[in-house]
Amino acid sequence: MTNKPIVYWASPIEVAALRSDAKIMSTNNLVKTRLILDKILDNIQAGDKVAVKVHVGEAQNTRYLRPDYVREVVDAIKSKDAIPTLIETQGLGLRARKIDISEDYYVCINHRANPADHAKIANLHGYNESVIGAPLQFIDGEDGTDGKKIQIDGIHFKDVSVATGLFKFDKMVVISHFKGHPQATFGGALKQLGIGCVTKRNKFLAHMGKLPKILSRKCDITTCNQECIESCSVKAISIENDSAVINQDLCYGCLKCMLKCPHKKKKSPIKNPSMILGDAFVERFIDNALAVMTSFGPENIRYINFAFDVVVMCDCVSNPGPPVVPDLGIFGSTDPVAIDKACVDTEINAPGLPILEKDGTWREPEPPGVEKFKASSPLSEMLGYQMQFNASLKNKIGSTDYELIKI
Repeated sequence: MTNKPIVYWASPIEVAALRSDAKIMSTNNLVKTRLILDKILDNIQAGDKVAVKVHVGEAQNTRYLRPDYVREVVDAIKSKDAIPTLIETQGLGLRARKIDISEDYYVCINHRANPADHAKIANLHGYNESVIGAPLQFIDGEDGTDGKKIQIDGIHFKDVSVATGLFKFDKMVVISHFKGHPQATFGGALKQLGIGCVTKRNKFLAHMGKLPKILSRKCDITTCNQECIESCSVKAISIENDSAVINQDLCYGCLKCMLKCPHKKKKSPIKNPSMILGDAFVERFIDNALAVMTSFGPENIRYINFAFDVVVMCDCVSNPGPPVVPDLGIFGSTDPVAIDKACVDTEINAPGLPILEKDGTWREPEPPGVEKFKASSPLSEMLGYQMQFNASLKNKIGSTDYELIKI
């Protein structure tokens, strides 16, 4: 008997056929999803309120996880007489942003920054009750600031603001689309926990390292109406010694103050930190994941990763790029580190796919044994799959030594 965490894996192979008899359907990936769920949903009891963590995908993104797979998870939970609810949190920022593509065409991104725009994109992508069979609930409130402060002994953080609405549930199933990520190398279960279950405060701190502050030497309150104070929904801004000051213990990094400040761009006294990369970013969101797991209870969480459309960029962007490896299958586990490690190992061992370059030539595919996300990223020198696992082992939230069982 092994003490290693088990990762269940279903191959992505489907048999093409014109008819759909029982034998043919046994190779269908939706059927395989249910077989994986039969192995991992052992902790769900009748009457349990079950949070189903999803990522609905950014506007213009066409590589997000198909809602069909989420519906299988919802149906499996209902079959246990439990009550599933899709859960999500708001993205960084506050509003959708227009990007001009040409003289007469533009796209809008960042739709997931507020509930109204987020819900529209979720509905467009099929993440609604009529398609999936469970309602979608935003667990971090209207501004993405509703959080419960959880004390931890993390690598960088000693407390983390976990989305308050999470604690209304008894159990959680974390659904992840395994793919690449421009800062973390890959995105899977760990990132769903560490970014997807916390408020804007800890999303911001993970991405930026520190919160915005006001430069007193540039702040002249006689030239404005203190719009920053009125804009702050958590009352983090006050006037001290004729300058506005941000209380770092209250700030959530929503940047409303910057949007409302009449002194724009270089003249603004509000300093927004630069985005951080590599280990610094990864260790912070793994700290967030530690807070989510310890506060909700690791025994109450199950994980399922879908490694289809394995692109180099995350579902948060509008242009994730083409797949870099073939579909890798479906993975399920009780351990978020083990399931992500199994996905990474499978990705590295798989052959790469040829990619069409801008000049119309085909790039030679990467061979098995090469880390495809790192090889395909313009930030390759800052990336490496081991970053997430090193931080996870430091925080003792799972194991990279797993047993793989094929379904």
